[in-house]
Amino acid sequence: MNHPENDTPREDPGRPNWRNFLDHPENDLTQDADFANRQPPSPRSAEELASSTDPVIQAERNRRSTRQALAWLFGTIALTAGGGFLLALVTRLMGGPLCDAGEAAWLCTRSAQIWWPIVTSIFAMGGVIGCAVIMVRKLNNYTRWRPWMGIFWVLIPFAMMWMLQTWQILIIALNN
Repeated sequence: MNHPENDTPREDPGRPNWRNFLDHPENDLTQDADFANRQPPSPRSAEELASSTDPVIQAERNRRSTRQALAWLFGTIALTAGGGFLLALVTRLMGGPLCDAGEAAWLCTRSAQIWWPIVTSIFAMGGVIGCAVIMVRKLNNYTRWRPWMGIFWVLIPFAMMWMLQTWQILIIALNN
């Protein structure tokens, strides 16, 4: 009687031999979830094959793309909040009639109440638009783009909430 452990595995001619494929870790792109990347066109000649990107270099580019996306997220949030604070500090140090009258503590002039929300919203929206542009460029360069899509969907509500809060100042300033 044959025991299942003693049987030699039969190769199915319709399926690829994954054992040999996975012997080379540079070919295992599913580990990094890069199976969703746009695949570059298959080389048609030996010259195209020789000039194609080395899988190890491509894997490093993919890892770098993820780090860059996270840096973009935190950089956009820090630039928006930090830039908003610095601009508000400058207007406070300059002073103005609203601070002298005790009606405001940070944005002391009507013009500051108009330009401050607009400028700080440009920081937030610039982060969203920049993320979208970089994401499309990564997609077209066959590099990991999905972290950029995730960061894009985090930056959109951030920018919307920022503008929802700051544009209240703008609306009040425009109505006075």
